[in-house]
Amino acid sequence: MGVERIFRPITVDELRWFPELDSWPQGEHNPDFLDMFWLDVDLDDGWQLGIGLYRCRPYDDGNPGVTVNLIRPGERTVELHERFRPEQFTADELGGRWGDTAALALDVVDGVVTAIRLMIELGELVVTLAVDPVCPGVKFSGASPGFSGYRKSARLAVGWWPVTPRAVGPAAVTWRGEHRHGTAVVHAERQLSTLPLAGDAGDASAQSIWFWGHFTAGDYTAIWTDSAASAAFGNGHFSPFVLYYKDFPVLSTFAFAAQVEQFVVDPTTGMVRPEVTTLRAWSDDLEFSARLVDGQVSDQFELNGRPGSLYCRQVSTVQGRLAQWGRTRPLTGTAVHEWGSQAGNFPFPRTAK
Repeated sequence: MGVERIFRPITVDELRWFPELDSWPQGEHNPDFLDMFWLDVDLDDGWQLGIGLYRCRPYDDGNPGVTVNLIRPGERTVELHERFRPEQFTADELGGRWGDTAALALDVVDGVVTAIRLMIELGELVVTLAVDPVCPGVKFSGASPGFSGYRKSARLAVGWWPVTPRAVGPAAVTWRGEHRHGTAVVHAERQLSTLPLAGDAGDASAQSIWFWGHFTAGDYTAIWTDSAASAAFGNGHFSPFVLYYKDFPVLSTFAFAAQVEQFVVDPTTGMVRPEVTTLRAWSDDLEFSARLVDGQVSDQFELNGRPGSLYCRQVSTVQGRLAQWGRTRPLTGTAVHEWGSQAGNFPFPRTAK
């Protein structure tokens, strides 16, 4: 599924939904198809949310869904989800509505996202936000749509598109009567895949083992993934990294690698997760390196219900360094990042609690 690797601004071709990929070429429905917006929301009082807005969600047999993870300092993560029938989802040109539960709208001027507006009422949780992008979105191909992997005849398509790595604006969150209002820093992205993002042992999958994440550190913002496809696709790596200073990209490279330096067994789930992750990206004489430590788990489970698969999302401290011409600049901030593996990559038993 190779495509030319190049950094280009995101366009409306990546922001739209992709109903033409719902089925395989023979007409059979593809329940593994993922078509979604994801937003990470960081309030200035320490509350954080991970929000998934799905037109198609594999966990829900390819139906629409809305997922919210709420993280509060010193509290257990709150996980909420609602599944919808296909007719309950309304696709807008740039956004959509999930029954009376959620509505997402993007404002675009001359092909550039200028605002993101979101409303959610899910159980006892209410979220509203209206943010303006700071960092421009990016795709990793000169084509439109800029799939990161694509075979048209087989309808094999994979796409990861940061819509805006950093947007800022007012947000309000109410959980069980407790109301928080302030300024939010938001990361928003699009994801799609007609292949399982992690399959059973030996399956052809878009991500056999992978790292993904983003961070803010003062005026710096970064996004990355280091994703290795399964053996059926030669274990090929897709590894873009972009570092912004304010609204300008200062380092964009495919010479990027992530590594787990230490694993632990989580006492709650009995599953393996990264304890220390390192990042390294370089281009010419500019190099970035970092450690991700002190993580708070926001989600951990067997991905797509496949026994032996591993998935963990964490909020961690970034201890980074930018180096050029023998000079260094420390970067310290907060990262949201994940690590996952399809079944069969770690051939040892685990005991879930």
